Amino acid sequence: WAGFTLARRLSKSLFDVRVISPANHFLFTPLLPSTAVGTLEFRAIQEPVRTIRGLGHYYQAKASHLDLDKRVVSCEDLYKGTKFDVAYDYLCVAAGKKSNTFGTPNIERLEGVVVFFLKHLYHARQIRNRIVECFERATNPTIPAVQRDRLLSFIVVGGGPTSCEF
Repeated sequence: WAGFTLARRLSKSLFDVRVISPANHFLFTPLLPSTAVGTLEFRAIQEPVRTIRGLGHYYQAKASHLDLDKRVVSCEDLYKGTKFDVAYDYLCVAAGKKSNTFGTPNIERLEGVVVFFLKHLYHARQIRNRIVECFERATNPTIPAVQRDRLLSFIVVGGGPTSCEF
């Protein structure tokens, strides 16, 4: 939220404020577990980038390189992969987030299938959908008890910095 707050609070009469981000919204991640289990709706924990009054430009892209001498951020468009540069006078880097798997085998291959991270809204949606699917499948009268127990068993690894567990 630091990047969002800075972009909102900077004087637009003094600065041409530009935001480069692959996500078109800012997310309050400590509440993601609540969206995954349905306690909160997804829209309650996000704020669209375009709600920043007086925002000069928003680029839905990934920043791939920073040239400090030329004062240029190299970017890649999220949809077509087109590369472009954004010049700046002042730069604020609000670091993003990526899950660290610590080299655990098969995690990346199984992501979204039986392994779910919780860093983005689409992660919370995946978890919610998977939980509902498991509940529905477990109600099938033809499912053996062993499989039903497996469908109704969930493992949470790590609680994150806010100790959120669900």
